Amino acid sequence: MTQLDRRTAMKWVLAAGAAAQLPDFAFAAATTEPPSVRGYGKDPNMLKTYAAGELWPLTLNDAQRRTARALCDLIIPADEFSPAATAVATDQFIDEWISAPYPVCKRDRDIVMRGLEWLDAESQRRYQHPFVDGVPEHAARICDDICNAPPKAPELAGATAFFARFRELTATGYYTTPIGMKDLRYTGNEPLVAFNGPPAEVLKKLGL
Repeated sequence: MTQLDRRTAMKWVLAAGAAAQLPDFAFAAATTEPPSVRGYGKDPNMLKTYAAGELWPLTLNDAQRRTARALCDLIIPADEFSPAATAVATDQFIDEWISAPYPVCKRDRDIVMRGLEWLDAESQRRYQHPFVDGVPEHAARICDDICNAPPKAPELAGATAFFARFRELTATGYYTTPIGMKDLRYTGNEPLVAFNGPPAEVLKKLGL
């Protein structure tokens, strides 16, 4: 996969949305404990600015955050038009998302945690170092094997499902920021042409 292919794919993912159902996750159970949040009560006040971890305990530790950052930037790297994913804190968005107590976030938390654990284990198996500690080509080769469905081998089904969901979360976090929207050339409620009023023939017909 080239950088252009990856970036173009991210735009397609965002346009298509995250409605597709993921296949059953085929990893062993996660080794980390879920955050100690019981229920979620009222939704947060979206007009208030919260500090990281203020609403609920965050999930990723330093090592997991490093792995998540590396994967985010591998999915959306910097190019001549826009910065890489972590330049707009996409990894922090993912950490907040998987830490939230809502049902879909809890499901994604399990997928992401097991996937990050798998990346390090697979990198150790292939190259004898963690996912983030080798040359970038090593991480890219691992991702090349899990970036497309159907999986290349049955034992990669869980990793392929993880990568699909992590890619969706990365795209969602990135392309909902002002920088990401600019990269998509999204202009929102801006007129395509200047409006100079109704045409003269319409005003004449209306007697105005």
